[in-house]
Amino acid sequence: MNNPWLEPRFVKGTYVLEEDYDSICQHNNSVGSRKTRFITDSIPEPFIGNKDSATVVLLGKNPGHSDDDRKSYFDPGFREAMLLNLQHKLKEYPFYPLNPLFAATGAGQWWRKSTRELREAGLDDATLAEKLMVIEWFPYHSERFARPRLTCESQKYSFWLAKSLLGKKLVVRMRARAEWSEVGAEFFGLRALKNPQCGHISKGNTQGDLFEQIVTALKR
Repeated sequence: MNNPWLEPRFVKGTYVLEEDYDSICQHNNSVGSRKTRFITDSIPEPFIGNKDSATVVLLGKNPGHSDDDRKSYFDPGFREAMLLNLQHKLKEYPFYPLNPLFAATGAGQWWRKSTRELREAGLDDATLAEKLMVIEWFPYHSERFARPRLTCESQKYSFWLAKSLLGKKLVVRMRARAEWSEVGAEFFGLRALKNPQCGHISKGNTQGDLFEQIVTALKR
């Protein structure tokens, strides 16, 4: 399936794909809270990581947003990493929030906190960045998530990508059980983090031997 982010056609003044623009406008014009609007001047993150080298794939809901994210855009290296990631062309630290150069960014702080126990289990930044991937149900940032009435055209690629990795990688649902279950019945019974409000990949946020399975897969 063609990757719509390979040669993205962004609407002028935004980072919204032309084919997604009507859906985003409809949502932003209909919600009452600014916090649930999708941020049109933030680079979307429909996925992060190398789909070929990753051994663990996390399924999320949508990327969050904070003031630190906008500050990160002033770092040309971070901005370049985000754009190369959209094209599946980022070679060094493909899960770029775990690149030590970006540790101070909002994304870097969030993902480092979420993967702390993986690091304590003997995995370093370079390995985690090579072996970990996340695919979001919705690609655009917001402070809080409110499900849009209309899906975006670009989501089809994310759904296809997630389906193509089932059975090949260890796929774990972080969030959005209902949304991912609607994508396909094959997502309904996936193992998941215990608390969808908490993104920590930890022993306390997993059941049974899931944490050990994740560590083993990442070390593969």
